[in-house]
Amino acid sequence: MTSARPAPTPKSEVGAARPIRRVPERRRGDGAVTRSKLLESARQLADTKSVPEFTVEDIASGAEVSRAAFYMYFDNKLAICEEVARTTQAGFIDMVTSFKRDADIRSTIQAGVRAYVDGFRSDRPGMRMTYELAYAETTIRELVHDTRTVVYQLWEHEFDRAVETGQCPPLDVPLVSRLVVGMLETFCVRTMRTEEYSGTSVADRDPVETISDLWCRALQIDF
Repeated sequence: MTSARPAPTPKSEVGAARPIRRVPERRRGDGAVTRSKLLESARQLADTKSVPEFTVEDIASGAEVSRAAFYMYFDNKLAICEEVARTTQAGFIDMVTSFKRDADIRSTIQAGVRAYVDGFRSDRPGMRMTYELAYAETTIRELVHDTRTVVYQLWEHEFDRAVETGQCPPLDVPLVSRLVVGMLETFCVRTMRTEEYSGTSVADRDPVETISDLWCRALQIDF
């Protein structure tokens, strides 16, 4: 005797016993948060290590994400370092150009020098990474050059005004502007990485006052 086959399950009930597995959707903003964490991780690594000394894995680990997650946002280590450099230079320009101008060129020089030094030191990791890469990477070198150009133009305007108002004698404004910016940059880069000025008169007082006084004397501006 043949046993009866169980009746087929109605199509409407097929799969009813298996709940549909929902893939969790990425919440809005998750991507931006992860990207920001990766950028901050790269910046922090640059504060204690040179760029060749840390890896994509180090950056991902610092951001508490996987290596695969890193490549969802950046093509490689250079790409994330370039973005850190761009962000750093943008913030630096904002600080350098926002100091208070004064009718007195001496006060303006002091305010401008302080803005430059503070701007440079406000993001030590980003600046370290920027200047390290500028020696080898054309895109970063051009970025630094563009920043210098902005600062050159700022000081050219101030020195032109000082000459016109008789606060300093006639001078080669473009040349002097480049000398000022070059000296400021050299001082900041060296003191950012080394203890080169320890034990000198520069270390004994506010460097902004030292640099400002130096330039006022060089430009024959009365104290």
